[in-house]
Amino acid sequence: MTPNLTVTGKTNAEPNTCVDAQCSCDIIWSLAQQFTMRQLVTHAPTHKHMPDYREGDPHVSNKQLEKETPEFVSNYELRARRIAAAYARVFLEDFHLGDTNKIGRFYWLGLGAFASKQVAATFHQWQVKYLVRRSDLFEYLGRGNLWLFNDVLPWFYAYAAGSFEACAASRNSENFVDQVKTNFTRQKGHAESIDKIPYVIDGKTGEKKAKLGYLKQTPIVKKGFDEVAAWETAREAKKPRLAFSHLLSIAQHEQGEVLQGLIYDDPKFEWWLKGQRGTLALSDDTAIRNSIKTSAEMMKYGISAEGADTALVPVIRALMPNLQLVLTSEYETDDINFRSDAPDRMVLEDYQQRMSWIVGAATKYHGLMQNQTEKMITYLSAIRSWGDETDTP
Repeated sequence: MTPNLTVTGKTNAEPNTCVDAQCSCDIIWSLAQQFTMRQLVTHAPTHKHMPDYREGDPHVSNKQLEKETPEFVSNYELRARRIAAAYARVFLEDFHLGDTNKIGRFYWLGLGAFASKQVAATFHQWQVKYLVRRSDLFEYLGRGNLWLFNDVLPWFYAYAAGSFEACAASRNSENFVDQVKTNFTRQKGHAESIDKIPYVIDGKTGEKKAKLGYLKQTPIVKKGFDEVAAWETAREAKKPRLAFSHLLSIAQHEQGEVLQGLIYDDPKFEWWLKGQRGTLALSDDTAIRNSIKTSAEMMKYGISAEGADTALVPVIRALMPNLQLVLTSEYETDDINFRSDAPDRMVLEDYQQRMSWIVGAATKYHGLMQNQTEKMITYLSAIRSWGDETDTP
């Protein structure tokens, strides 16, 4: 065992008895980050179609620390599906620290599973696969999905481990144990991302108050998990309200404290989003659409001069990320009761506009979770099964 994994504890003279030895917070966060990363590797052992984290012990243990260099999945659609599976799995309390008597306390993760599934759906679209695969748009969508995952899932792991209150304020990716820190930095986009996650914001306006980086705790994160703690001790009648409040807090963190600074404020990504909205508006006018068939600017979107007239509108709509959230295990649905459509030409990089839609989608999710619980759990269970899908280029 390496020195920074050594734990000391006072023993006693009684035979066949145990004493508690507490891991340091740095070890807790290293284990939490490793748990998150191992959801995305190609070499982890599997059990029931998911990466196997049972390790023989239903608790946090130093022996769970990774000893080998990981190989991460490279296909962006598969990675988003694996992330969706991980969110669903922890929501369903189906991991070594889970408690199936408390399904529903990690309410955001259910919605997060559907959202990451929808990111996978975006990568699956032929327009994205063949027109923008090597573009900034493609990379920024992938970066946001991956680094939100790296930020958010370990908070839930630490809470389930009983370490949130003691360790939340000390989370810092610079303090992971050596092997975990090395593996963590091997993930795509680490250098461009880690100092931007998170910012501290005003949850209502999105106004930035401070830049923290390195996965540190913010007041909004603390509030979100205070609401989980309140859920655990509340009467059944009060749990839905507390669960929804938790969801909205983590959504503010997700959208404002992670994704806003990570991708939406980046000039290159903003250029894509503005260009898509502008081109979509122009495409409504046939004369203008004909005039831009040979535009060099349109060629940047991957649309050929020959195909621009018929392809323009569906392609531009397809390139707008996350404009529809399907609350089933499928990529698409015609059932409006299980779908939330964003306002047409929403300014996606605007935090308040984005949150307005997300609150509406969350409200629909909440209604379904309360009134069609069994069906929603079935959908999340199907998403959970994606955890061992094979990587492809």
